[in-house]
Parts: sequence; structure tokens; C-alpha cells
Amino acid sequence: MSKQIQTTVLDPTEIKQLINVFNSELRQLNYRTLSIQKNIEQLEQALSKVVEVESSSMIEPMMVLAQTAPLAKEPKAATPKAAPAAKEEEAIKPATIKSSTTSKTKTPKKVAMPKPVVARRRRKLSPWDEFIMTALEEGDQVLIMSEFLEIVKNNFSEAKGWSEAKIKSKLNAVFHKLANKKGNIVKISFEGRGFAYALPNWLNPAGELKKKYQR
Repeated sequence: MSKQIQTTVLDPTEIKQLINVFNSELRQLNYRTLSIQKNIEQLEQALSKVVEVESSSMIEPMMVLAQTAPLAKEPKAATPKAAPAAKEEEAIKPATIKSSTTSKTKTPKKVAMPKPVVARRRRKLSPWDEFIMTALEEGDQVLIMSEFLEIVKNNFSEAKGWSEAKIKSKLNAVFHKLANKKGNIVKISFEGRGFAYALPNWLNPAGELKKKYQR
């Protein structure tokens, strides 16, 4: 605000001007006062709304909990013990009730039992099968047809007196059974002489013959 002045040194015109200035300042102060009061009222209204929202948001969950909370079960009244004279009647009642309920129960459906699994008997290796596999194990390397022929003629008593053609025919049948049907031996290519035969554990994971058993 303007400082207080001494009116004795002012002329009437200056005094009027000062009055107008002070009135103008007073109007501005009144306007600012009204504006501040209006802002305060708006802020108070906004504050009351926020308080109402917060209070309602806290009350609603409490009401939901109150609705969903299970009611406490009333304790069952203790049933008075029956008099000794009525024991025989009580013993008869359960039997009659049980018979009536059992008559109403449905008979269970028959469940189809699985058929018993018939285990197939594994055929044992014949003497010829065992002789061929033993020859491979003892030789510790792949063998070809001509080598098996010599081994059978010289060491296998069951082929005594057989012709070479008969032995060869029998060997072909044994090779077919052990390699193609049973998997006891493996048929592999052999350069210049057709095929050779090996044991399955002589092959690496890639299906190739290990160097140890190569010829």
C-alpha cells in the first residue's frame, strides 16, 4: 500500500487524484479478497468429495465381507438317550431302513475285464544259431560265407557228412533267421565278397562297423 502522506502540502487537485488512486487500490483488494474466498470454497467442496469417495470405498468391502461371512452354526441340541425299554425297537429300525435303501440302490454295471495277455514263449536258439554266434564271438571280427563253411565243416558235429551245398543252404537259412527275424547278427557289405556278418554291438551309434572288428 502507499505510504501515508502529509495533506498539508497538497493542493485540492492532488488530493482528489490520491483519493482516486486509493479507491482503485481498494477495489482491487476487494476483488482479490472475493477471488480468494471463491477459491477456498471450491477447494473445500473438492476436499469433501474426496473424503466421501474414500469413506465409501472403505465401507463397500466391509459390507461385502459382512455379506459373505458364514453364519455361525448353532450348536446341535444334545439328543436325549433312549430309555432302556426302547433299545429293542431302535435295534430293529436300522435293519428295516437298510433293507429299504438297499432295494432302491442301482445294481453296479458290469465292468468288462481286460483279456489276459498271453505271453509268447521265446524260442530258444537252435544249435546252429548258437554255433554261428559263438564263431563270431571267438573270431572277434566279421566273417563271410566261405569262412563259415570251413568252420562248420571242421568244427560242427551236426554237419558231419553233409555236402558243402547242403551246409551252405543251411547257413543261408540261419543267417536269414538271425539277421532278419531275430536281430542277433547284422548283415553288412563286404568289398569283393558280397556280405559279411557281425554282432550288433560291433556297430557304432551311426550304424557303422567299428574299426576293431573290421577286416
